[in-house]
Amino acid sequence: MRTLITVIIAALGLLTVATVASADHAWSVYHWPGDNLSPTVVDRTSSPLYDVSAGVLEWADLGTPIQPKMATGGKADIKVGESVIRSSSFLGLAGIYLDDDGHITKAEVVLNTRLLVDYDPAVADLVLCQEIGHILGLDHNRDGDTGGLPDDTCMNDRVDLFDLSAVQQHISPNSHDTDQLNAIYGHTDPVSGGDEGGPDCSKSPNAKKCRSGNGQWVTVHVFWAP
Repeated sequence: MRTLITVIIAALGLLTVATVASADHAWSVYHWPGDNLSPTVVDRTSSPLYDVSAGVLEWADLGTPIQPKMATGGKADIKVGESVIRSSSFLGLAGIYLDDDGHITKAEVVLNTRLLVDYDPAVADLVLCQEIGHILGLDHNRDGDTGGLPDDTCMNDRVDLFDLSAVQQHISPNSHDTDQLNAIYGHTDPVSGGDEGGPDCSKSPNAKKCRSGNGQWVTVHVFWAP
């Protein structure tokens, strides 16, 4: 059965050991597998606040090995949707589904339109950008913490959402995010199933021994409303 594990990084302050000198904000060892570095995204939002395709494209345009792209049909690896819980006090959240090897196989971003309409539209851009960054494997990228000032990135969680000029400077990824994604995905995953006999899982992912039986959903970030 799926087990929901809530991990609020902002509250717990979890940081991993630095992997490159200029970036240190991978939130964990979990990452998308090497045979799916172009995870597809489906837009299930209806509010004009969001431009999901533009948000996905700016992460792909960084030129790192992980290249999210919009799905051409109704099914996708990543779903971007809206909250339907009126009592929610978050602006956005990000969750991932892990297989038995700790690889991300699907993910979800939920945006709280009911609260985001009270802010400038640039805040919705910041929240969407940050939640996508989290499901790709990034933790927060704060001013001064990762090798430079300013860290004008959407992964900075210390932006004053009521200061429009500050928000507008933090609605996209920056070079430190590029460095960290290159570090996370700059390796080759071993081919699963190679020593167990039977089909190569990279070619036959639906073979019985290749399917995950006990995966789990992990909420990797909650963007609380101030």
